[in-house]
Amino acid sequence: MEFMSDMLSGGDAGKPSLFEIVAQHKMGELLEPALRHVTSVYAHRYPRYLIRILNWHEEAYAALMLLVERHYLRNYGGSFTEHFYGYKRVRAHKIRGSNSLTRADKWGSLAFLVGLPLAKNRLDQYYERVSGGEAARLLGSEFSQTAFSVGSEPRTPGVDSSNLHRKFTAAKEVLKSLFKCYYPHANFIYHMATALYYIAYMFDHTDYNSPWLHVLGLKVRRLSAADYRAMETRGVPKSSLSAPSNGSVLRFTRNLVARMLTGGLDFLKVLLPLSIFFYRFLEWWYRSDFHKKIREDPIPPPPMPLKPHPDGVAVPEDQSVCPLCRMPRTNPAMAPSGYVFCYPCIHKHVSENGTCPVTLVKAESAGIRKLYADV
Repeated sequence: MEFMSDMLSGGDAGKPSLFEIVAQHKMGELLEPALRHVTSVYAHRYPRYLIRILNWHEEAYAALMLLVERHYLRNYGGSFTEHFYGYKRVRAHKIRGSNSLTRADKWGSLAFLVGLPLAKNRLDQYYERVSGGEAARLLGSEFSQTAFSVGSEPRTPGVDSSNLHRKFTAAKEVLKSLFKCYYPHANFIYHMATALYYIAYMFDHTDYNSPWLHVLGLKVRRLSAADYRAMETRGVPKSSLSAPSNGSVLRFTRNLVARMLTGGLDFLKVLLPLSIFFYRFLEWWYRSDFHKKIREDPIPPPPMPLKPHPDGVAVPEDQSVCPLCRMPRTNPAMAPSGYVFCYPCIHKHVSENGTCPVTLVKAESAGIRKLYADV
C-alpha cells in the first residue's frame, strides 16, 4: 500500500494516502442509500410505522448521523468512518500546546459532516424539480415533467388582485430562475474544489484532503499506538447524559439509558464490518454452486428394468448382439422398455406389432431413441 512505501522511504507515516481517504469518503456516501434501502423494504411491510420515516428519510438520516458523529467526535476525535479506518482529526495549529479538537471544532465538523450533505441533497432535489428533469435539460423546457400537467393551480378569490401577492410571486419566480441558472455552476465549483484538493493532497501540496477541513483548520491523521493505548485504558466512553448516582430510581434509569445508548453507538464500529462480511457472504452464497445444489431436488433413482416376457424374444448373452436379427448390432437404438436393438430391426417390429419384442410392453415408433458411441 502507499502508506507502507511512505514509511519505508522516510515519509510522513501519520498521513493517510489519498486512496485511503477516498475509500473512507465512499464508505460514508454508501451508508445513506444502504439505510434507505433497508427502510424502504421494511416500510412496505409495516407502512403504518415507517412510511413517515421513509418520506423524510434525509432528515431522519441526518438526525441519526448527528447523534453518531457527535459521539465519535467527542470520544475518538474523528467521524464514524474516519475512526473505522483508524484516523483522527487534529488541529493544524495547536492551542496551549495541544492539537486536540475544541468544542468549536467538533460542532464545525458536525456542520460539514451532517448539515452540508443534507443541504446539498435538498438543493439537488429542488433543482431537479425546477429544471424539469433530465428530459428538459437535454431536449428543452417543452419536455419538462410539468409541461404535460393538465389544468392550472386553483386561484383564491381576491388574492391575485393583491399587489403584494403579485410582487411576491414575481420575486419568487426571479429567484427560481436565478437558482436554475446558477446552481449548476455552483455544483461544478463544489465538485471541482473537492477534486483539486484531492490532487493537491496526493502531491503533498497541502495537508488538507478537502476544502471543508481547510476552512476548519483540521487535518486527518492516523491513530498512533499511544492513541490506541489511551482508548484501551479509558474503556467504554462515558455518556454526557449520565449523572452521579444518588440512589433514586429516576437517576438510575437515566444512567442506564445513557450507558445503553453509548454502548450501542460504540458497537457500530463492530457492527459495520460484521454487516459487510455478512453481506459479502450472502452475495457469494447465492452466486455459488452450493446454493443451487441445496435448492435442487435430489435426483430420483432409475426405475427397475423390465423383465423379459416368457413369450417374448430371448435376450442373447452377448450384449452386443441384436435380439431380433441375432447379428452384431449396427446403428443401435433403444426401445421404450430399455432394451437395445438394431435401428431397422426395432423400427420394423414396433411399426408392425406395436410392442417391445422382449417384454411385449406397448411401444410406439416415436419412443425409439438412437444411441451414439462416446467420441
